[in-house]
Amino acid sequence: MSSQPKQFNRWAVFAAAWIIIFCVSSVAIYSVFSDPMTKAHGWATSDYNLAYSLYTLIFALIAIYAGGITDKYGARVLMYVGGVLFGLGWFLTGYVQSIPMFYVTFSLIAGGGAGLMYNSALVTAVRWFPDKGGKISGLLLSSAAIGPFILSPVSATLIERMGVVSSYQILGIFYTIAILLTGWLLVSPPADYRPKGWNPDQSTSGSTSTGTVMNYNWKEMLKSPLFYLLFLTLVSASTAGTMMVSSASIIAQDQIGLTAAAGAIIVSISTLANFVGRLSFGVIYDKFGDYAALLVSLLMTIAALLLMTVAKDYTFFAICIILLGFSFGGLLVVFPPLTSKSFGPKNLGINYAIVFVGYSGGSFVGPRIASYYKETTGAFTSAYVSAAVLTAIGIMLVGVIMYMNKKRLEKSAI
Repeated sequence: MSSQPKQFNRWAVFAAAWIIIFCVSSVAIYSVFSDPMTKAHGWATSDYNLAYSLYTLIFALIAIYAGGITDKYGARVLMYVGGVLFGLGWFLTGYVQSIPMFYVTFSLIAGGGAGLMYNSALVTAVRWFPDKGGKISGLLLSSAAIGPFILSPVSATLIERMGVVSSYQILGIFYTIAILLTGWLLVSPPADYRPKGWNPDQSTSGSTSTGTVMNYNWKEMLKSPLFYLLFLTLVSASTAGTMMVSSASIIAQDQIGLTAAAGAIIVSISTLANFVGRLSFGVIYDKFGDYAALLVSLLMTIAALLLMTVAKDYTFFAICIILLGFSFGGLLVVFPPLTSKSFGPKNLGINYAIVFVGYSGGSFVGPRIASYYKETTGAFTSAYVSAAVLTAIGIMLVGVIMYMNKKRLEKSAI
């Protein structure tokens, strides 16, 4: 079995991926720019939020292409190209004067750059740690929460002191430099890499009854009913989280009367809870299993959404945001190792990128629900209930998957 190349320490690869995901996940500060941008240009909130939905769609589609390149050639070149595009998109967004141009600079250019990098960096690092499962996924994705936690108040301060144009430019330059300085470390491990002393348990969903790991290519994965169930589960489960990512600051200002600066603090609270959730669910995943962790995440999401409907003061609202951020962090930790377990690690780059399109589906639905109900009813209450219903559908889909897995195991035992 292949051993780890001496010239590359897997923790250096982890560190590079962590920094890149930190930068790419800055899209979670999107709501901090909402009020300044819409007021400066006279845009409707729904038009502004559509940019986020388009961003995640382009992100997900480009990530499929990037996943195939990562599986065949590695992720390093993608980090260079993606880093330039991502930073350029943020930089140019500061100059836009119209919604169509906003969609080009932010959704297309920045979203395309993010799509080249995010999953490719994540998958490359995860492949170096087959012995750490959910824990390494949680640690890696904690950067996606720490980034917005730090950058949300920083962005609010930049906007207040320097204006929205300069804020976009400064962030664009920062992202480009940080990604280019670390991207060269994203090197893939040898084929069939195993860390020294690690003897894996072969009893996974992607294994045959004889213990041989099945590595599905993307065409084989698309023929599996499990793929569609996982895909629809991710769509349903990500709706609530993406709704809050795009609108957290605006919701806080509207529902409990906070200022824009205080709304940015709510975004930071949400991302801090998200960070704790990512770390916690990595442990929950390894200790209790994939679907148990997923169910816990979904049940917490429903509870938080229903509580949001009656949150009228800062403390209670913050508690709801903490619950929702914690559970949403767990969702994104579970799916990368779950995809590897279900369809094998060999083609994880492109397979997870395809599964991740489900997240863009939730990203389209969530912000649109928030905008629609705010504009038609004057409040976000109905949006919370709708997102809770979709999350409940996700729970039912997980139940179907668990039933199918039980029947499969019973059949293989005969």
